[in-house]
Amino acid sequence: MAVPRIPERFLRYIWQHQVFSSPLFTSDGARVVVRFPGSANPDGGPDFTGASIRIGHVLYRGDVELHVRASSWRAHRHWADPHYNRVILHVVLLPGEGSPPRTSSGRIVPLLVLFPFVDPLLYKRWGNGSGSETVPPSRCRGRDRVLPLHLLRRRIRLLGRRRIEMRVRALGKRLRWLIEECEAGSEDPLRHEEQIHTGAWEQLLYECLLEGMGFAKNRSTFLALARSVSLSLLKAHGLSDARTMQALLFGAAGLLPPMRRLREKESRAYVRTLRRRWRILRAGLRVPLLNEGDWLFFRLRPVNFPTARLAAFCFLLPAVFTGHPLDRILRILRQGGATPRVQRSALVSMFTFSPEGFWSRHIHFRGIHTGGGIALGHARVDELIVNGIVPLLLLHARVYPDAGLRQKAIRLLRGLPSARENNVTRLVKAALMGSKGGKTALGSPLEHQGLLHLYRVYCSRLRCGCCPLTMVRRRGKQDTPADPGRGLRMSRRRLPARTSSCSRR
Repeated sequence: MAVPRIPERFLRYIWQHQVFSSPLFTSDGARVVVRFPGSANPDGGPDFTGASIRIGHVLYRGDVELHVRASSWRAHRHWADPHYNRVILHVVLLPGEGSPPRTSSGRIVPLLVLFPFVDPLLYKRWGNGSGSETVPPSRCRGRDRVLPLHLLRRRIRLLGRRRIEMRVRALGKRLRWLIEECEAGSEDPLRHEEQIHTGAWEQLLYECLLEGMGFAKNRSTFLALARSVSLSLLKAHGLSDARTMQALLFGAAGLLPPMRRLREKESRAYVRTLRRRWRILRAGLRVPLLNEGDWLFFRLRPVNFPTARLAAFCFLLPAVFTGHPLDRILRILRQGGATPRVQRSALVSMFTFSPEGFWSRHIHFRGIHTGGGIALGHARVDELIVNGIVPLLLLHARVYPDAGLRQKAIRLLRGLPSARENNVTRLVKAALMGSKGGKTALGSPLEHQGLLHLYRVYCSRLRCGCCPLTMVRRRGKQDTPADPGRGLRMSRRRLPARTSSCSRR
């Protein structure tokens, strides 16, 4: 095979499907046992995340980086990128010379050369096939549907309810932690119980919305920022002061660039103002700070850069969090006779703003942008409703038993327009429905959540044998792969009938 022309996606295919002989050994002779190869990462950073690998006598959990040649580690400057600090194994196809790979923290990364363990004819067979390294694996891709569309949609919606239920439970744990933390710091918890609970709910709403501004790539980083710079801290400095809000959030996020990187005069003047305020504010803060290396910009549209989303959130702060935001949202849902369409319009109006000054012409600090600016589109607001507001309403209906609020939250979810497709949902739909799948099929918000849950829990982890869409339960036997010609019956052990607060009563 032509060694110089081997693409890296072939190596990704090898690693993801583990198509090589064993046992494996690193370049220094340590035995390698792959317990889980990790989840494929289509974004910036290591190629696979969350891997579990035993090297020698130690079990490591972290990320895996793949290259065709060992020299690519230094050529791609991974040694200077903090996103690669969690790499536990550098997997290459061809050996090379030079010093062993190191992370930016100075740790040496073990090197695994796969060439001695790979069938020489595998590359030719791979080239004759689809030539794809993505999941779902080839056993799902390109097949006709194993279920009629109405049954498939029912199962996908069930997975979507499970995903939302997991979100509700996570928010419930966070709420309890916030209340306990506030009560522990209060001198008289009984006297200020109402204020404590109100503050905890508002902080939870603040975390949900700020986390949602991060999309899939920066969600965890935005959530870390929300927990570092709390809503009460922002209120103490005045939500209506946009410059102070930006100085606090951009400074704590580590997104205020050094002046030497800025060429545009307006950007230098604006950043200089924010940095002056940040130096004054930082002296009185005792919160953990982030740095620029925590944020991902790779393969993001410019309007979705963390700088643009964080600037947009600064404009939303006085509009959303002045007064009692949760009460306003509850009044919108409880308004008599209001249809889901009217409720959605009222919620969208809460997130409507017009950027002024610097941010009407910029989406980052490094130059003028001629696009539409940092304002949020309706599709972005719909995602905030699905991932933030609806789970919070369901949690509220559970903590303060309110069946009416629960039904209205579910009705609002079902009344939202079709969710925008992304790489994950597009891939899973193609695997489930093949060439027969239409663009509008499996497009509702609940079905969108179900596709994401299917991918995250089953497809990306190669748990094909446990997939709820390809399993059939036989009496007296364990679950076995379903026969496409006979349809599919759900295993109650895999997906119980009552899994979510979103399910019908």
